[in-house]
Amino acid sequence: MNATNDSVKEKKSQLLAWLISKKIHIIVWIIFIFYESIIVGLINGKFSRLPPYILYYTLNIITFYVHAHVVLAIGFKNPKQTVWKLPLAVILEIVAYVMIAVLLDYTIIHYTAYNGSRKIELNLQYFSAPLYRCVYFMCFSTGYYFLMRYIKERKKTEELEKQRLYNLIQISRSENAFLKAQIQPHLLFNTLDFIYQNARESSPVAAEAIHSLSEMMRYSVDSNKDREFILLGEEINQVENLINLHQLRNDHNIRLRFWYDDEIRKLQIIPMVLITLVENIFKHGELTTESHPAEVSLKTEDNYLIIQTSNLIKAVKNNSGLSAGMENIKKRLDYTYGQNAAFEYFSNADRYFRVMLKIKLTVST
Repeated sequence: MNATNDSVKEKKSQLLAWLISKKIHIIVWIIFIFYESIIVGLINGKFSRLPPYILYYTLNIITFYVHAHVVLAIGFKNPKQTVWKLPLAVILEIVAYVMIAVLLDYTIIHYTAYNGSRKIELNLQYFSAPLYRCVYFMCFSTGYYFLMRYIKERKKTEELEKQRLYNLIQISRSENAFLKAQIQPHLLFNTLDFIYQNARESSPVAAEAIHSLSEMMRYSVDSNKDREFILLGEEINQVENLINLHQLRNDHNIRLRFWYDDEIRKLQIIPMVLITLVENIFKHGELTTESHPAEVSLKTEDNYLIIQTSNLIKAVKNNSGLSAGMENIKKRLDYTYGQNAAFEYFSNADRYFRVMLKIKLTVST
């Protein structure tokens, strides 16, 4: 019972919302019907009963909206077919209106308390009245159709103009941000270079750290300049800078082995893959245990570039950042190499984390 009541309330609410959305149409029709009924009644010297008003104005209102939303919409849908579709649709609409008007006349004359003189006759005088009323409301409907079409096109033009202005603003902001991005790294690198030059004699260790940091940051900025592939040697250099920086910070107590063959430096790879793998080692790895050093190796085998890493994981409860970094690399590899790259990573019960990356050389070179 409650479900039924809720359904009824929801339908009433929907009906009320629809009536509110169409309030301008309703008000205009009420004014028009009231005005026309009074004028016709005064001219004829008498007023009809309520049923004829309801039936005929229902027909006229339906004709108005059918003409605007169906007949004209179909007629103008395909400009090449408008020449024959629109006249045909209008003729069919007029025929339907006249037939329904005759049916209403028959109903009113024979099934209501009608006491007028109107009769159904097959002559021009009889059919001229419904024909006139049909054309009359079709003309109003045509004006309504083109008005709505004009408003719709104007709104579309305004939206396009707003979008164009928005795009111009975004372009201006992007250009401004780009200029700032060009200026800020330039200033930063010059400052780091100044500090490095002044610290070389007084603090060689600090100067070396500054130099490594500067090289890594410069590489990070350059790797974002729309370069799809880079030489693997460039990434190797930055990995060595990263290792050197961490060794300086930890007084050379980092246990990490990094080896590769010199010939692979000329191979190409997407940027920030190798260095991200090594950064994850420093972020999540236990690197001070001499018996369990971390390892990073690069080699070529069977026309594949193979990158392997292994390290002991820090004894912490949350390593979600590790998986997130690996998933990011996996998505980038899938996007660039597809089936020509295989990327696997896992950790075992001894808290050892291993990564295996294989890239087919015919794609990366």
